[in-house]
Parts: sequence; structure tokens; C-alpha cells
Amino acid sequence: MIDWLVQTMTDLPALPAEAWLSPPERERLVTLRFEKRRSEWLLGRWTAKRLVQRHLEEAGFQPPSLAELAVTPAPDGSPQLSSDHATLRTALGALRLTISHSGGKAFCALGPAGTPVGADIEGVAPRGAAFTGDYFTLVEQGLVAAAPAALRDTLVTAIWSTKESVLKVLRLGLTVDTRLVECLVPLPAEGLGPDTWAPIAVRCDPSLAAPASISCWWRRLDDVVLTLAAAAS
Repeated sequence: MIDWLVQTMTDLPALPAEAWLSPPERERLVTLRFEKRRSEWLLGRWTAKRLVQRHLEEAGFQPPSLAELAVTPAPDGSPQLSSDHATLRTALGALRLTISHSGGKAFCALGPAGTPVGADIEGVAPRGAAFTGDYFTLVEQGLVAAAPAALRDTLVTAIWSTKESVLKVLRLGLTVDTRLVECLVPLPAEGLGPDTWAPIAVRCDPSLAAPASISCWWRRLDDVVLTLAAAAS
């Protein structure tokens, strides 16, 4: 099961960041010179740590303090969990973490051992034909062209966000042509509640050597789109 959490800047505590960051994270923080980047980074770490804390508590572990949890970059840049405490380190090593942030919100997700996950949050905004022509497959462009005008911005955002989530699962990020991932995002169906995750069919080009099965879902939350992707090992 994938566990997830969304938080906003108002959820950040008034405490100094040093009070809840691990030593490696404090070292990273001092290298971030621009306030926007610092704020986004802190919100992402705060959201990830609260999610991990909740997940461990529900799994029967004594919830660790936030400073005992470290979110550090793997060699490919993706986030990984660690701790100086051996027992906690073993529990964290079985989890797969993904972090995304946009417009003052952070979205984090956790997958169990052997389940690479990707999550993305994107603000719904107009993106023109030049954008879809550069980054979308012909099939995806056809879906956008056929969509009602009122839903077009949401659909374009959802397709783009799904691509980002899938490429996080593959640990490639935006280093490859996004048209190598085709996302058949369904428009919201009648009766689909605001808290419902809708499934997405995804096709990956063989050159990506993707897992045989990648499951994806999306939903809209206020002014943003959330997408999740997960693959069996």
C-alpha cells in the first residue's frame, strides 16, 4: 500500500529548522542560498518526516523524533531515508520515498520494500500547443484536443504530472524525452468524488527498460493535480 501526505507552508513549525533536521540535513540547508529554494526544501523534508513518522507508528514502531530521521539524496538524486539508530535504519531501509512540491505545497509518498514509487504535484495552469507539441505524444495531444475546454488545463497538467511520476519510478527524472512515456489520463467521470484516485493507463517506450507493470493514479486537490506511480520490482 502507498502512504501519502500533502502539507502547506502553514504546516511548517515555528521551531528553528535545526531543532528537527538531522546533521546531514543541517549541512545541506546552509548551502541553499535562495529563500524560495530553502522554503520548498524545508517543507518537503518536514512533510516527508511527518509521513514516515506516521507510517512507522501505524506499523507498530515507537515513533522516532524528526531529528532521528534523515532524508538525503541517493547518487541519482532521488530521496532516501536513513538514521544513526540501527533498528530504525533497518525499518527505514525497507521504504521507498518520493517528494514533490509546487506553489507552497509539498506532496510525499512512501512505498513498501520492492515497490519503487513516484509522486508529483503540479499547479493547474494554462499550457499552450507549443508545450504539448514538445512534450506530449500524438495520442496525448489527441486526448487534449478532444477534451472539453473547461477541463483542458486540468488534463494537460495531469498528463505532464503523470510523466514526472513515472520517470521518478524509473529514477530518470527529466533526463529523457518525456514522449517516451505515454499517459492515457481519463477525464473526471460523473460521480467521481473529489477524494477519489482515478487510475491511469501508461505505456513506456522499450528503450526505457521499464518494469512490465507500472500502476498510476491521479486526482485534483483544489488548484493542484496529484499523481502517483508505483512499479513492482
